[in-house]
Amino acid sequence: MLAWSCGGDDEAARLESLSQELGVLREELPELREQIARREAVAKAAQDELAKARGALRDSEQRIAEIEKEIGANATDPLLFRMIQTQLLEDDDLEGVAISARVEHGAVTLSGVVPKAKLRERAAKLAESIPGVVSVQNRIQVSGDEPAPK
Repeated sequence: MLAWSCGGDDEAARLESLSQELGVLREELPELREQIARREAVAKAAQDELAKARGALRDSEQRIAEIEKEIGANATDPLLFRMIQTQLLEDDDLEGVAISARVEHGAVTLSGVVPKAKLRERAAKLAESIPGVVSVQNRIQVSGDEPAPK
């Protein structure tokens, strides 16, 4: 009987402890629910903004494709030449570098001399980015220590 009563005190203490913990947890529930509600509202707003941004991106990409298609369909060699020259002249990295372009049936040939290989590649990328350009032959020479890629 003594063992049972001692065990009973332990059990009563354990139940009392659990009861107190239960009370604390129940008191915390409204604040936790409020935190979740606030975070869900923020997440919903972020999802809405993300959906709008994706829609704007999709619209922009579609319009770019339409414009590139129209320019490509109507681009003459003289127009392509002017567009390429404008890109090359307006590029800050290529400032002070003499690069010439020749265009025949949409095929571009670049020539000139640049001090660094990265400038040679930059010029080619600019020419390739012009809608209507079919191909780019890069004959630009590198005058610096770096050999020109073949």
